[in-house]
Amino acid sequence: MLVNLIIFLFSCQPIPVYDYHLDNGLKVLIYEDHFAPVVATQIHYRVGSYNEPYGLTGISHLLEHMAFRGTKKYGPKEYDRIIDEAGGEENAFTSNHQTVYWANLYKDRYELELMLEADRMQNLLIAEKEFIPEKGVVMEERRLGENDPYGNLFEMMDQFTYLYHPYRNPVIGYMVDLENIKRDDVYQWYKKYYNPTNAILVISGDVNREEALKLVRKYYGRIKGKPVKEIEYREPPQNGERRFKLYKDVKFPVLAINYRTVSFNHPDNYVLDVISRILSYGKSSRFEKILIREKGLAVNLDAYSSPSKYDGTFTIFGIPQAGVDIEELEKGIYMEIERLKNGDISEGEIEKAKNQTLASFIFRQDSPTGIGFTIGFYEIIGGSWEYINTYPEKVLAVTKDDIKRVAAQYLNEDNRIVGYLLPRR
Repeated sequence: MLVNLIIFLFSCQPIPVYDYHLDNGLKVLIYEDHFAPVVATQIHYRVGSYNEPYGLTGISHLLEHMAFRGTKKYGPKEYDRIIDEAGGEENAFTSNHQTVYWANLYKDRYELELMLEADRMQNLLIAEKEFIPEKGVVMEERRLGENDPYGNLFEMMDQFTYLYHPYRNPVIGYMVDLENIKRDDVYQWYKKYYNPTNAILVISGDVNREEALKLVRKYYGRIKGKPVKEIEYREPPQNGERRFKLYKDVKFPVLAINYRTVSFNHPDNYVLDVISRILSYGKSSRFEKILIREKGLAVNLDAYSSPSKYDGTFTIFGIPQAGVDIEELEKGIYMEIERLKNGDISEGEIEKAKNQTLASFIFRQDSPTGIGFTIGFYEIIGGSWEYINTYPEKVLAVTKDDIKRVAAQYLNEDNRIVGYLLPRR
Protein backbone atom coordinates (compact mmCIF):
# COMPACT_ATOMS: atom_id res chain seq x y z
CA MET A 1 0.00 0.00 0.00
CA LEU A 2 2.83 2.42 0.86
CA VAL A 3 4.46 1.91 -2.52
CA ASN A 4 1.13 2.45 -4.27
CA LEU A 5 0.63 5.70 -2.36
CA ILE A 6 4.12 6.95 -3.21
CA ILE A 7 3.58 6.15 -6.87
CA PHE A 8 0.19 7.87 -6.89
CA LEU A 9 1.55 11.03 -5.29
CA PHE A 10 4.61 11.11 -7.54
CA SER A 11 2.62 10.58 -10.72
CA CYS A 12 0.31 13.47 -9.83
CA GLN A 13 3.06 15.96 -9.02
CA PRO A 14 5.46 16.81 -11.86
CA ILE A 15 8.96 17.78 -10.80
CA PRO A 16 9.36 21.53 -11.44
CA VAL A 17 12.62 22.02 -13.28
CA TYR A 18 13.40 25.53 -14.50
CA ASP A 19 14.93 25.48 -17.96
CA TYR A 20 17.12 28.33 -19.21
CA HIS A 21 19.49 28.99 -22.11
CA LEU A 22 22.31 31.50 -22.02
CA ASP A 23 23.19 33.36 -25.20
CA ASN A 24 26.36 31.25 -25.57
CA GLY A 25 24.30 28.04 -25.75
CA LEU A 26 24.73 26.83 -22.17
CA LYS A 27 21.62 25.01 -20.99
CA VAL A 28 20.85 25.56 -17.31
CA LEU A 29 18.44 23.31 -15.40
CA ILE A 30 17.53 24.33 -11.85
CA TYR A 31 15.48 22.27 -9.40
CA GLU A 32 14.54 23.83 -6.07
CA ASP A 33 14.33 21.41 -3.14
CA HIS A 34 14.41 23.06 0.28
CA PHE A 35 14.23 19.88 2.36
CA ALA A 36 17.92 20.03 3.37
CA PRO A 37 20.45 22.91 3.19
CA VAL A 38 22.50 21.25 0.45
CA VAL A 39 23.06 22.12 -3.20
CA ALA A 40 24.25 19.69 -5.88
CA THR A 41 26.00 21.38 -8.79
CA GLN A 42 26.81 19.34 -11.90
CA ILE A 43 28.23 20.12 -15.33
CA HIS A 44 27.34 17.48 -17.94
CA TYR A 45 29.40 17.60 -21.15
CA ARG A 46 28.03 15.88 -24.25
CA VAL A 47 31.09 13.73 -24.85
CA GLY A 48 32.08 10.18 -24.00
CA SER A 49 33.35 6.96 -25.49
CA TYR A 50 30.70 7.08 -28.23
CA ASN A 51 32.45 10.09 -29.80
CA GLU A 52 35.92 8.54 -29.88
CA PRO A 53 37.48 7.24 -33.11
CA TYR A 54 39.77 4.23 -33.12
CA GLY A 55 43.21 5.36 -32.08
CA LEU A 56 41.72 7.65 -29.43
CA THR A 57 39.53 5.28 -27.41
CA GLY A 58 39.60 6.26 -23.75
CA ILE A 59 40.50 9.89 -24.40
CA SER A 60 37.32 11.29 -22.78
CA HIS A 61 38.02 9.42 -19.55
CA LEU A 62 41.68 10.44 -19.70
CA LEU A 63 40.62 14.08 -20.06
CA GLU A 64 38.36 13.67 -17.03
CA HIS A 65 41.45 12.66 -15.03
CA MET A 66 43.45 15.60 -16.36
CA ALA A 67 40.67 18.02 -15.39
CA PHE A 68 41.83 17.61 -11.79
CA ARG A 69 45.50 18.29 -12.61
CA GLY A 70 45.48 22.06 -12.74
CA THR A 71 44.34 25.18 -14.60
CA LYS A 72 45.97 28.53 -15.26
CA LYS A 73 44.62 29.71 -11.90
CA TYR A 74 44.66 26.60 -9.70
CA GLY A 75 47.44 24.06 -9.33
CA PRO A 76 47.20 20.26 -9.39
CA LYS A 77 44.87 18.90 -6.70
CA GLU A 78 43.82 22.46 -5.74
CA TYR A 79 40.24 21.79 -6.81
CA ASP A 80 40.01 18.83 -4.42
CA ARG A 81 41.49 20.86 -1.56
CA ILE A 82 39.15 23.83 -2.05
CA ILE A 83 35.99 21.71 -2.08
CA ASP A 84 37.20 19.66 0.88
CA GLU A 85 37.96 22.76 2.96
CA ALA A 86 34.48 24.06 2.16
CA GLY A 87 33.02 20.87 3.66
CA GLY A 88 31.86 19.47 0.35
CA GLU A 89 32.29 16.32 -1.68
CA GLU A 90 33.11 16.06 -5.38
CA ASN A 91 33.94 13.63 -8.13
CA ALA A 92 33.50 12.97 -11.85
CA PHE A 93 32.64 10.15 -14.23
CA THR A 94 32.63 9.34 -17.93
CA SER A 95 30.18 7.14 -19.85
CA ASN A 96 29.17 6.53 -23.46
CA HIS A 97 27.64 9.95 -24.04
CA GLN A 98 28.61 12.21 -21.16
CA THR A 99 31.39 13.39 -18.91
CA VAL A 100 30.08 14.75 -15.61
CA TYR A 101 31.75 16.82 -12.91
CA TRP A 102 29.82 17.27 -9.68
CA ALA A 103 30.05 18.68 -6.18
CA ASN A 104 27.73 18.81 -3.17
CA LEU A 105 28.10 21.81 -0.87
CA TYR A 106 26.25 23.61 1.89
CA LYS A 107 23.73 26.02 0.37
CA ASP A 108 25.76 29.18 1.04
CA ARG A 109 28.87 27.74 -0.66
CA TYR A 110 27.70 26.32 -3.98
CA GLU A 111 28.88 29.47 -5.77
CA LEU A 112 32.37 28.08 -5.21
CA GLU A 113 31.65 25.11 -7.46
CA LEU A 114 30.14 27.33 -10.16
CA MET A 115 33.33 29.39 -10.15
CA LEU A 116 35.64 26.37 -10.24
CA GLU A 117 33.78 24.64 -13.08
CA ALA A 118 33.73 27.83 -15.15
CA ASP A 119 37.50 28.02 -14.69
CA ARG A 120 37.89 24.36 -15.62
CA MET A 121 35.77 24.87 -18.74
CA GLN A 122 38.16 27.56 -20.03
CA ASN A 123 41.59 27.18 -18.49
CA LEU A 124 42.81 23.59 -18.23
CA LEU A 125 46.56 23.39 -18.74
CA ILE A 126 47.03 19.65 -19.35
CA ALA A 127 50.72 20.11 -18.62
CA GLU A 128 53.05 17.43 -19.96
CA LYS A 129 54.60 16.88 -16.52
CA GLU A 130 51.13 16.10 -15.14
CA PHE A 131 49.92 14.21 -18.20
CA ILE A 132 52.54 11.44 -18.20
CA PRO A 133 51.93 10.18 -14.63
CA GLU A 134 48.16 10.59 -14.89
CA LYS A 135 48.07 8.58 -18.10
CA GLY A 136 49.97 5.93 -16.19
CA VAL A 137 47.20 5.88 -13.58
CA VAL A 138 44.57 5.35 -16.27
CA MET A 139 46.64 2.63 -17.93
CA GLU A 140 46.88 0.85 -14.59
CA GLU A 141 43.08 1.01 -14.32
CA ARG A 142 42.87 -0.58 -17.75
CA ARG A 143 45.42 -3.21 -16.77
CA LEU A 144 43.38 -4.16 -13.71
CA GLY A 145 40.30 -4.45 -15.91
CA GLU A 146 42.10 -6.72 -18.34
CA ASN A 147 42.92 -9.04 -15.43
CA ASP A 148 39.30 -9.19 -14.22
CA PRO A 149 37.53 -12.24 -15.72
CA TYR A 150 34.07 -10.75 -15.17
CA GLY A 151 35.11 -7.48 -16.77
CA ASN A 152 36.48 -9.52 -19.69
CA LEU A 153 33.11 -11.26 -20.04
CA PHE A 154 31.10 -8.05 -20.25
CA GLU A 155 33.59 -6.38 -22.55
CA MET A 156 33.28 -9.33 -24.91
CA MET A 157 29.50 -9.16 -24.62
CA ASP A 158 29.65 -5.57 -25.88
CA GLN A 159 31.95 -6.56 -28.73
CA PHE A 160 29.70 -9.44 -29.81
CA THR A 161 26.58 -7.28 -29.46
CA TYR A 162 27.94 -4.38 -31.51
CA LEU A 163 30.11 -5.34 -34.48
CA TYR A 164 30.20 -1.80 -35.87
CA HIS A 165 28.75 0.67 -33.38
CA PRO A 166 30.97 2.63 -30.92
CA TYR A 167 29.06 1.07 -28.01
CA ARG A 168 31.35 -1.92 -28.48
CA ASN A 169 34.31 0.04 -27.10
CA PRO A 170 35.08 0.31 -23.36
CA VAL A 171 34.82 3.75 -21.79
CA ILE A 172 38.32 3.40 -20.39
CA GLY A 173 39.66 2.65 -23.88
CA TYR A 174 41.99 0.00 -25.28
CA MET A 175 45.53 -0.23 -23.97
CA VAL A 176 47.06 0.16 -27.43
CA ASP A 177 45.30 3.52 -27.78
CA LEU A 178 46.11 4.71 -24.26
CA GLU A 179 49.78 3.97 -24.87
CA ASN A 180 49.80 6.20 -27.95
CA ILE A 181 47.56 9.11 -26.93
CA LYS A 182 49.63 12.29 -26.59
CA ARG A 183 49.15 15.39 -24.47
CA ASP A 184 48.20 17.42 -27.54
CA ASP A 185 45.50 14.89 -28.46
CA VAL A 186 43.87 15.41 -25.07
CA TYR A 187 44.19 19.19 -25.25
CA GLN A 188 42.53 19.31 -28.68
CA TRP A 189 39.75 17.03 -27.39
CA TYR A 190 39.25 19.46 -24.51
CA LYS A 191 39.11 22.49 -26.79
CA LYS A 192 36.57 20.79 -29.06
CA TYR A 193 34.10 19.47 -26.50
CA TYR A 194 34.38 21.59 -23.34
CA ASN A 195 32.38 24.71 -24.10
CA PRO A 196 28.98 26.12 -23.05
CA THR A 197 27.09 25.02 -26.17
CA ASN A 198 28.12 21.42 -25.55
CA ALA A 199 27.27 21.44 -21.83
CA ILE A 200 24.34 21.27 -19.44
CA LEU A 201 24.61 22.88 -16.02
CA VAL A 202 22.35 21.30 -13.40
CA ILE A 203 21.75 22.94 -10.02
CA SER A 204 19.58 20.97 -7.60
CA GLY A 205 18.75 21.57 -3.95
CA ASP A 206 18.21 24.43 -1.52
CA VAL A 207 18.54 27.33 -3.96
CA ASN A 208 16.53 30.26 -5.24
CA ARG A 209 16.40 29.86 -8.99
CA GLU A 210 16.70 33.58 -9.80
CA GLU A 211 19.72 34.01 -7.54
CA ALA A 212 21.27 30.85 -8.98
CA LEU A 213 20.76 32.09 -12.53
CA LYS A 214 22.47 35.39 -11.69
CA LEU A 215 25.51 33.46 -10.48
CA VAL A 216 25.50 31.30 -13.60
CA ARG A 217 25.47 34.38 -15.82
CA LYS A 218 28.26 35.91 -13.73
CA TYR A 219 30.64 32.97 -14.22
CA TYR A 220 29.57 31.50 -17.57
CA GLY A 221 27.93 34.32 -19.51
CA ARG A 222 31.13 35.57 -21.18
CA ILE A 223 32.51 32.17 -22.18
CA LYS A 224 32.24 31.63 -25.93
CA GLY A 225 30.28 28.64 -27.13
CA LYS A 226 30.49 26.65 -30.35
CA PRO A 227 28.26 23.84 -31.61
CA VAL A 228 29.75 20.35 -31.80
CA LYS A 229 28.29 18.05 -34.44
CA GLU A 230 27.70 14.45 -33.37
CA ILE A 231 27.68 11.67 -35.95
CA GLU A 232 24.82 9.22 -35.51
CA TYR A 233 25.95 5.60 -35.93
CA ARG A 234 23.49 2.76 -36.43
CA GLU A 235 24.33 -0.89 -35.84
CA PRO A 236 23.18 -3.11 -38.75
CA PRO A 237 20.41 -5.62 -37.95
CA GLN A 238 21.49 -8.87 -36.33
CA ASN A 239 20.85 -11.93 -38.48
CA GLY A 240 21.17 -14.76 -35.99
CA GLU A 241 22.38 -15.79 -32.57
CA ARG A 242 26.01 -15.09 -31.62
CA ARG A 243 27.79 -17.19 -29.00
CA PHE A 244 31.20 -17.41 -27.39
CA LYS A 245 33.01 -19.19 -24.56
CA LEU A 246 35.64 -17.49 -22.44
CA TYR A 247 37.97 -19.62 -20.31
CA LYS A 248 39.55 -17.94 -17.28
CA ASP A 249 40.84 -18.75 -13.80
CA VAL A 250 37.44 -18.67 -12.11
CA LYS A 251 35.91 -21.07 -9.60
CA PHE A 252 32.43 -21.22 -11.10
CA PRO A 253 30.82 -20.59 -14.51
CA VAL A 254 28.87 -17.45 -15.35
CA LEU A 255 26.17 -17.02 -18.00
CA ALA A 256 25.51 -13.71 -19.76
CA ILE A 257 22.79 -13.08 -22.35
CA ASN A 258 22.18 -9.89 -24.32
CA TYR A 259 19.22 -9.07 -26.52
CA ARG A 260 19.42 -6.09 -28.85
CA THR A 261 16.54 -3.76 -28.08
CA VAL A 262 15.82 -0.07 -28.77
CA SER A 263 17.08 3.44 -28.12
CA PHE A 264 16.13 5.43 -25.04
CA ASN A 265 13.18 7.32 -26.52
CA HIS A 266 11.41 4.25 -27.89
CA PRO A 267 8.05 3.51 -26.18
CA ASP A 268 8.94 -0.17 -25.75
CA ASN A 269 11.51 0.78 -23.12
CA TYR A 270 8.79 1.13 -20.49
CA VAL A 271 7.66 -2.40 -21.25
CA LEU A 272 11.21 -3.76 -21.06
CA ASP A 273 11.62 -2.17 -17.62
CA VAL A 274 8.49 -3.94 -16.41
CA ILE A 275 9.61 -7.26 -17.93
CA SER A 276 12.93 -7.02 -16.10
CA ARG A 277 11.05 -6.67 -12.79
CA ILE A 278 8.78 -9.61 -13.56
CA LEU A 279 11.79 -11.78 -14.23
CA SER A 280 14.26 -10.82 -11.53
CA TYR A 281 13.14 -8.40 -8.83
CA GLY A 282 12.25 -9.76 -5.41
CA LYS A 283 11.39 -13.14 -3.96
CA SER A 284 8.24 -13.49 -6.05
CA SER A 285 10.01 -12.81 -9.37
CA ARG A 286 10.12 -15.59 -11.96
CA PHE A 287 13.85 -16.16 -11.68
CA GLU A 288 13.96 -16.11 -7.86
CA LYS A 289 10.84 -18.16 -7.24
CA ILE A 290 11.11 -20.74 -10.02
CA LEU A 291 14.70 -21.02 -11.26
CA ILE A 292 16.51 -20.39 -7.98
CA ARG A 293 14.22 -21.74 -5.23
CA GLU A 294 11.94 -24.29 -6.92
CA LYS A 295 14.24 -25.77 -9.57
CA GLY A 296 17.58 -25.00 -7.90
CA LEU A 297 19.22 -24.03 -11.18
CA ALA A 298 21.01 -20.87 -10.05
CA VAL A 299 22.45 -19.11 -7.04
CA ASN A 300 21.97 -15.70 -8.64
CA LEU A 301 20.02 -14.35 -11.62
CA ASP A 302 19.50 -10.76 -12.71
CA ALA A 303 17.76 -9.12 -15.66
CA TYR A 304 17.88 -5.46 -16.60
CA SER A 305 17.16 -3.17 -19.53
CA SER A 306 19.89 -0.71 -20.60
CA PRO A 307 18.67 1.76 -23.21
CA SER A 308 21.06 4.40 -24.51
CA LYS A 309 20.86 7.26 -26.97
CA TYR A 310 21.01 5.23 -30.20
CA ASP A 311 20.50 1.60 -29.19
CA GLY A 312 19.83 -0.61 -26.19
CA THR A 313 20.20 -4.06 -24.67
CA PHE A 314 18.27 -6.34 -22.37
CA THR A 315 20.74 -8.31 -20.26
CA ILE A 316 20.43 -11.49 -18.20
CA PHE A 317 23.31 -12.48 -15.93
CA GLY A 318 23.45 -15.64 -13.85
CA ILE A 319 25.54 -18.11 -11.87
CA PRO A 320 24.50 -21.79 -11.98
CA GLN A 321 23.99 -23.75 -8.79
CA ALA A 322 26.86 -26.14 -8.01
CA GLY A 323 26.41 -29.30 -10.06
CA VAL A 324 24.07 -27.65 -12.58
CA ASP A 325 25.26 -27.42 -16.18
CA ILE A 326 25.30 -23.89 -17.54
CA GLU A 327 23.31 -25.13 -20.55
CA GLU A 328 20.53 -26.30 -18.21
CA LEU A 329 20.31 -22.87 -16.61
CA GLU A 330 20.22 -21.22 -20.02
CA LYS A 331 17.36 -23.48 -21.08
CA GLY A 332 15.43 -22.65 -17.90
CA ILE A 333 15.75 -18.93 -18.60
CA TYR A 334 14.34 -19.35 -22.11
CA MET A 335 11.38 -21.30 -20.74
CA GLU A 336 10.42 -18.35 -18.51
CA ILE A 337 10.77 -15.93 -21.41
CA GLU A 338 8.50 -18.15 -23.55
CA ARG A 339 5.88 -18.01 -20.81
CA LEU A 340 5.85 -14.23 -21.13
CA LYS A 341 5.45 -14.47 -24.90
CA ASN A 342 2.50 -16.82 -24.42
CA GLY A 343 0.78 -14.51 -21.95
CA ASP A 344 1.29 -16.85 -18.99
CA ILE A 345 1.30 -14.00 -16.50
CA SER A 346 -1.29 -12.67 -14.07
CA GLU A 347 -2.55 -9.11 -13.76
CA GLY A 348 -1.35 -9.16 -10.15
CA GLU A 349 2.18 -9.97 -11.31
CA ILE A 350 2.09 -7.12 -13.80
CA GLU A 351 0.76 -4.65 -11.25
CA LYS A 352 3.43 -5.60 -8.73
CA ALA A 353 6.18 -5.28 -11.33
CA LYS A 354 4.94 -1.83 -12.35
CA ASN A 355 4.88 -0.71 -8.71
CA GLN A 356 8.41 -2.01 -8.19
CA THR A 357 9.60 -0.29 -11.36
CA LEU A 358 8.23 3.07 -10.24
CA ALA A 359 9.36 2.70 -6.64
CA SER A 360 12.91 2.14 -7.85
CA PHE A 361 12.60 5.10 -10.21
CA ILE A 362 11.43 7.35 -7.37
CA PHE A 363 13.97 6.21 -4.79
CA ARG A 364 16.83 6.97 -7.19
CA GLN A 365 15.81 10.62 -6.91
CA ASP A 366 15.66 10.99 -3.14
CA SER A 367 18.51 13.53 -2.96
CA PRO A 368 19.61 16.66 -4.84
CA THR A 369 22.51 14.65 -6.26
CA GLY A 370 20.31 11.81 -7.50
CA ILE A 371 17.74 14.02 -9.12
CA GLY A 372 20.49 16.15 -10.68
CA PHE A 373 22.12 13.11 -12.26
CA THR A 374 18.72 11.97 -13.55
CA ILE A 375 17.85 15.35 -15.07
CA GLY A 376 21.22 15.63 -16.80
CA PHE A 377 21.14 12.04 -18.06
CA TYR A 378 17.66 12.40 -19.54
CA GLU A 379 18.58 15.68 -21.21
CA ILE A 380 21.61 14.14 -22.94
CA ILE A 381 20.43 10.58 -23.62
CA GLY A 382 16.73 11.23 -24.13
CA GLY A 383 16.85 14.75 -25.49
CA SER A 384 14.76 16.23 -22.68
CA TRP A 385 14.79 16.27 -18.88
CA GLU A 386 10.97 16.16 -19.02
CA TYR A 387 11.14 12.39 -19.36
CA ILE A 388 11.31 12.41 -15.55
CA ASN A 389 7.69 13.62 -15.44
CA THR A 390 6.25 11.34 -18.13
CA TYR A 391 7.91 8.06 -17.07
CA PRO A 392 5.40 7.10 -14.31
CA GLU A 393 2.29 7.35 -16.48
CA LYS A 394 3.98 5.41 -19.29
CA VAL A 395 4.90 2.57 -16.95
CA LEU A 396 1.44 2.47 -15.41
CA ALA A 397 -0.02 2.12 -18.93
CA VAL A 398 1.88 -1.12 -19.72
CA THR A 399 -0.48 -4.04 -20.43
CA LYS A 400 -0.24 -7.81 -20.75
CA ASP A 401 -0.49 -7.47 -24.53
CA ASP A 402 2.47 -5.07 -24.47
CA ILE A 403 4.52 -7.60 -22.51
CA LYS A 404 3.66 -10.44 -24.90
CA ARG A 405 4.46 -8.33 -27.96
CA VAL A 406 7.75 -6.87 -26.69
CA ALA A 407 9.01 -10.21 -25.36
CA ALA A 408 8.30 -11.83 -28.74
CA GLN A 409 9.81 -8.98 -30.74
CA TYR A 410 13.12 -8.58 -28.89
CA LEU A 411 13.72 -11.59 -26.61
CA ASN A 412 14.17 -14.11 -29.40
CA GLU A 413 16.95 -16.39 -30.63
CA ASP A 414 17.90 -14.42 -33.74
CA ASN A 415 18.39 -11.30 -31.62
CA ARG A 416 20.46 -13.00 -28.92
CA ILE A 417 24.10 -12.89 -27.83
CA VAL A 418 25.23 -15.56 -25.36
CA GLY A 419 28.49 -15.63 -23.45
CA TYR A 420 29.86 -18.34 -21.14
CA LEU A 421 32.60 -17.58 -18.64
CA LEU A 422 34.04 -20.98 -17.76
CA PRO A 423 36.80 -22.27 -15.46
CA ARG A 424 40.00 -22.79 -17.38
CA ARG A 425 40.49 -26.42 -18.38
